[in-house]
Amino acid sequence: MTRIRAFGAAVAALGIGAGGTGCATVATGGGRDKKVTIVADQPGATVYVDGQPSGTSPATVSLARKTEHTVQVVAPGYEPAQVTLRRRLNPWLFVNLILGGPIGLVIDVISDSTHTLTPDDVKVNLKPLPPAPGPVPQPQLTPQAAPAVYVQPGS
Repeated sequence: MTRIRAFGAAVAALGIGAGGTGCATVATGGGRDKKVTIVADQPGATVYVDGQPSGTSPATVSLARKTEHTVQVVAPGYEPAQVTLRRRLNPWLFVNLILGGPIGLVIDVISDSTHTLTPDDVKVNLKPLPPAPGPVPQPQLTPQAAPAVYVQPGS
């Protein structure tokens, strides 16, 4: 009976260990790049990532987790909007310390899932440009009327 319990405990431990390995890799998609969706409230706005055109809104781009990225969204008649995607330590790594142990941590390091980009997705509300100053209105000039002269009859 004790052998059966020991075997069951070993299988359970292996299952938890295998299920927890590479948590950051599994939870965040793993790999060197992260897919980020960029949406503007003006459909068709042009999306630039790190100064390079990357499509029109809504756009999904793959960005390297190793560096921060600058996203700019531009639409005619609107002020450009800019968002910085920052590189952060992936919080799922801490789950590996509890469940996956060193094996899970090694998998995350190998798959380059130790870091992530925040925010996960970019949502931009573009502000309309202020109206362009138009020509200054000129006052309407009217011919001046001659002063009225009163003439008495018989004078």
